[in-house]
Amino acid sequence: MNTRLITPTAMLTVAIMSAIMCVAACFILKPDPAASTDFGLVLPSPNLWDISPLWSEIINVAIIGLSVPAVFLINKHFSLLKSSLPFWALFYLPLICCNIFVSGRFTAGILLLPTVLAILVALFNSYRSRNATRSIFFIATCISIGSTVQQAFLPLLPASIIGTLIMKALHGKEIMALLLGLVAPYWVLTGFGIITPSDFRMPVLSPLFTSGISPEMVATATGTGVLFAIGLFLSLYNGIKLYAGNSRIRGCNNVVNVFGITATAAMIFDTANLTAYLGIFALWTGLQFANLFTLWNLPRPTWVFWIIQGCILAYAAILSLTLIF
Repeated sequence: MNTRLITPTAMLTVAIMSAIMCVAACFILKPDPAASTDFGLVLPSPNLWDISPLWSEIINVAIIGLSVPAVFLINKHFSLLKSSLPFWALFYLPLICCNIFVSGRFTAGILLLPTVLAILVALFNSYRSRNATRSIFFIATCISIGSTVQQAFLPLLPASIIGTLIMKALHGKEIMALLLGLVAPYWVLTGFGIITPSDFRMPVLSPLFTSGISPEMVATATGTGVLFAIGLFLSLYNGIKLYAGNSRIRGCNNVVNVFGITATAAMIFDTANLTAYLGIFALWTGLQFANLFTLWNLPRPTWVFWIIQGCILAYAAILSLTLIF
């Protein structure tokens, strides 16, 4: 399982590399090209919140930093990998930090991270449950609350429904809990007068094949496309081993796959809001790289590990240079 790779030196090196990418992103990043666009359904989206650059980056780093032990603990508790060592976290962290548009300021992508992690925990806990109404209500409520400030939460709904089917936890009571969870936050906000029916806005879509991509996002979109091809290949490749293994572990991995592929599809139809989905994308691709090392006996695994880390760092450097020049 290539466990000898995870040494204190390796973990410290990856952490320092990720921190350098975050700091560089904070200094290099230009004003948000989508700063005038509101992606919230009833309330202003994060790109319009009045937060100073310093506090924006502090919040950003804090959420990313807390998400790393969360990823480690999720794997340790639910055993998505054939190892309790932090393989997933060691790939997820640099993957999310390498993109300037995510690591350089507080964005919807960072806002989605704790929500998605909480949803994954709820889904994993509902495996083969005869009564998963609490978990489903919690998931729907999280998505509903998030959608008030960011339409990027909406694709989490079909991904979560498919996830409950994979976890074999969707029954009649769960469907009712799902509907109540979606309606409740809007009902409460309207009842307290925080929002009114006139505040509602339809989601604004910007499909790739009609809207195109802004020049600032070309490098990000290209890198994401390449990484998606790698992630999809690894999902299928790793699935060979997972198919013959424990059904619960296979199901949990498939749930993460669904969220990753859903995020990719959402990027295609919501290109103006592309960065909002990159956190989920990093979780998915990070898991695929981690499975590669824990499911297969790779030749020269140390070389492969550091080549992947080097490619991530090189991508961050290329993205930075495209913004500088």
